[in-house]
Amino acid sequence: MNTNTQNLANDSHQMVENGADKADQMVSQAAKKADQVIEATQNSVANAGKSIQAGVNQLREAVPASLSRAATQAEDLARAGIDKARAAGHSVANEASHMREQTVSYVREEPAKALLMAVAAGAIATLLIGWATRGNGHSRH
Repeated sequence: MNTNTQNLANDSHQMVENGADKADQMVSQAAKKADQVIEATQNSVANAGKSIQAGVNQLREAVPASLSRAATQAEDLARAGIDKARAAGHSVANEASHMREQTVSYVREEPAKALLMAVAAGAIATLLIGWATRGNGHSRH
């Protein structure tokens, strides 16, 4: 071979080797980048897992306390309702007692009027009951 051909062959060989070296460098850089991306992804997943676990732990701590507060509030409301019902019961009992005393007093003061009013009330009640039962009897037929 002449020197020109040999020089061309050497240059070509050198260019192929340089290209191969460049390709190796690029592949190596790409592999490093891929490793970095994988590591960053793994770190993100680990951090997300830690955050999720922290959130779950906070819920575990917060839910019983919230339920306890809600139960306490429900008990307080129930007690308040019972107290109001008792107060209303006492009020109704007091009012009934007062009305009974007024009725007894009126009957003592006006026995004839009280008797006539009782007879009239009984007659009206009898008529209403008779009317109601007759109305029911007719609706069955």
